[in-house]
Amino acid sequence: MTITSLYFFIFLIITTIVYYLCPKKYRWISLLVFSAAFFLLSSWEVSFYFVIGTIIAYVGARLIQEKCQTDKLKRIVLVISIACELFILFLLKYINIIPNTINGLGNLFSIDLHFATINLIAPIGISYYTLSLWGYMVDVYRTTTEAEKNYFKLALFACYYPSLISGPFVRYPEMKTEFFEVRSLDWDNIFMGFHRIVYGLLKKMFIADNLAVFVNVIFSDTEKYSGPFILVGVMIYAIQIYCDFSGCMDIIIGASTLYGVKLPENFDSPFFSKNLSEFWRRWHITLGLWGKDYIMYPLLKSAQFQKLGKKTKKMFGKNIGKKIPVILSILVLWAFIGVWHGASYKYIFAAGILPWIYFSFSELFSDLFRKANSKLNFRTDTFSFHLFQSARTILLMLIIWLFALSPSLMQSGEIFGNLFTIPSLQTIKDFIIENILGDLGIRQLVAKYGLLVISMLSVTLVDYLKYKEINVGDRFNKQAFWFRYVILFAMIITTICFGVYGPGYNPADFIYGGF
Repeated sequence: MTITSLYFFIFLIITTIVYYLCPKKYRWISLLVFSAAFFLLSSWEVSFYFVIGTIIAYVGARLIQEKCQTDKLKRIVLVISIACELFILFLLKYINIIPNTINGLGNLFSIDLHFATINLIAPIGISYYTLSLWGYMVDVYRTTTEAEKNYFKLALFACYYPSLISGPFVRYPEMKTEFFEVRSLDWDNIFMGFHRIVYGLLKKMFIADNLAVFVNVIFSDTEKYSGPFILVGVMIYAIQIYCDFSGCMDIIIGASTLYGVKLPENFDSPFFSKNLSEFWRRWHITLGLWGKDYIMYPLLKSAQFQKLGKKTKKMFGKNIGKKIPVILSILVLWAFIGVWHGASYKYIFAAGILPWIYFSFSELFSDLFRKANSKLNFRTDTFSFHLFQSARTILLMLIIWLFALSPSLMQSGEIFGNLFTIPSLQTIKDFIIENILGDLGIRQLVAKYGLLVISMLSVTLVDYLKYKEINVGDRFNKQAFWFRYVILFAMIITTICFGVYGPGYNPADFIYGGF
């Protein structure tokens, strides 16, 4: 049941009504029932994996808090519990990286090794709830939250269906109040949730899925569609993946708002960022914060990294020496993020190693860049310099996305080679006729692509205002009733008339739903 389907919205309407009809004290139970139903409808045949993972976290946290008397014993239980969670995740999502690697090495030497792969079904949202449970156990270990004594409350935290689909990553100390606090029906939540869902549907079904057609055509044959096609294709993909993922978050956060449950934001106008550090603070916010709090910072605070820092300062001097442990911890963090994105070396490189190279370069030469700016007397507080910084950041991200779009890491070299070739005029003509004009009449053509451009500019404007710390959602909700619903009606009609859906259409998966 995809969150853009009619079945999902019927499910959402019914569950919202039932939720507010339930006694306030037991509304969290209704959320658990809704989430269990959604989970079973999506992954009933492998639901026992979720039960096992939740039991591991429940028992592990209780042991850490109630039975372990020493810090050493607590650490042992924590490590074993996390290892068990990761083993299940590896078994279901990453086990085939081993035979695929062996077969790939054999192919380099023209040897067919034929190592068999294992086809196992992973439950929906396993990458999200596994890391959320990992964070929960660490929080109990750090005593920032108490171990939950009610297994079913922990199960709700892990399988809350809006955040189960594509995140955001949630933390138990934050969500405990949201799930279990007694609250009354607030019509503002209903209106805001509805508005957010409509906006998300426009971004996903109208903008992202229409742009996906061009991206899929270009990257299905980069020899034919070479040069400018590849460059334009990856630029279109940047808009597609943003509208796809942020649109998904809008639908998810909007759906949760209907119940009065606030989920953390996952995007904050990333394309206006001045550098990559800022970009990643604004893109998939909850994953970045999770990685820093549960991987990077614990590594930097560990005794091993403290000793390493002292050694590197002696060997390379204070300025360089103190940066080496930071760079190594960033390597571990980004390697983990790369693996999380998929059991493929292209993701390990594109979403892991390449960002680490960017960040390491920036970390090592940050002092030199500051001195150069000072000596050259660059005015860094101007709009033009900010524009240059944003363009540079987007360019670096386009390189990452170009690798991500490649069928494999090996084939990425061919795509980069094709980037510098020129397609024939006949290819350009065929592309325009087949993929842009199609069967549309001139009026439909102007209406569709005119509205597409207007919608993309509108999303850009909303993000720019948000970047300037102007809350567009709050401002919109304070406008006159007729104005709000004229805008919402226009978005709904646009999505219905030109969105990608209908008979014979296989709904495009959300890109981050596959991670």
